[in-house]
Amino acid sequence: MDIQVIINQLAVLFLIMAIGFIVGKAKMLTPDGNKVLSKVVLFIGMPCTILSAVFENEIDITVGDTAYFLLMCLVTIMIAFLISMPVIRLLCKEKANRGLLNFMSVFSNCGFMGFPVTIAIFGASSAYFVALFNIPFNALVFSIGILMISGGKQGDEAGSAYKFNPKLLLNPTLIVALLAIFIALSGMEFPRVVTEAVRITGSITTPGAMIVIGSTLAYVPLKTVFSEWRIAPVTLLKLIIIPVITWLLLRQIITNDLLLGVLVVLSAMPTAAMASMIAIEYGGDEQVASAGVFVTTLLCGITVPLIVYFLLM
Repeated sequence: MDIQVIINQLAVLFLIMAIGFIVGKAKMLTPDGNKVLSKVVLFIGMPCTILSAVFENEIDITVGDTAYFLLMCLVTIMIAFLISMPVIRLLCKEKANRGLLNFMSVFSNCGFMGFPVTIAIFGASSAYFVALFNIPFNALVFSIGILMISGGKQGDEAGSAYKFNPKLLLNPTLIVALLAIFIALSGMEFPRVVTEAVRITGSITTPGAMIVIGSTLAYVPLKTVFSEWRIAPVTLLKLIIIPVITWLLLRQIITNDLLLGVLVVLSAMPTAAMASMIAIEYGGDEQVASAGVFVTTLLCGITVPLIVYFLLM
């Protein structure tokens, strides 16, 4: 990997995100419009990106490799939990906010941000592994993650949608990720017209995801960002401490450079954008969540190249 190439690729992504920010500030893309675009990216673009990586035969993976990587995904998330929980407990005396701060430290934006960034660094083949990572990730976010943010509240205290809905796990991206595993392992081939249509449709993922992130940040109150002191330690944990320790531990057991690189980069992604949405729905502090997403997303443009340069090159 050439660090200058990586920096240039990430710079392109952040320029696209800047376009999204400007579009959001200009009200050309409203919050409602942003929701529509995010659904297009999440439910159409990302699934096609995953399938395209499989169709192009850019990966050579066995059942054992797939099972091993899924296990390492769980290990990666567990490492983040073990680092975050004692630190947040020391920093935050308010039990009501500990769950949210832990969520912000542990769960990365491995969907909207993970796909374009890992593809920019490792190539299209990494999309398959990012998709695999999202399987246990989504299962944990929409179960344990909801409990963390709601603080165990019930009824009206936790918002109108406090009850866990298993249907949240059955989204097109997750279903296609499972389908991609089957296609990759079975060696199925598809007509050129199908693979080309999927490839072209999947090309909307990277620009679409970055525009969604940029326009979302445009609606975050800057007053909240600069007044919330707890964002600083969460940012340090999320962008530096957790990925560095993750690399130190995983490099002892993972010999495949691509698998190690994908896991480390995903652990270095900013706070999951869904943190603020879940906080709104389940009675968490949405302003703190939004501020965390804003700051970590902006700073990851600096920290991710440093992580890649010092740890993975």
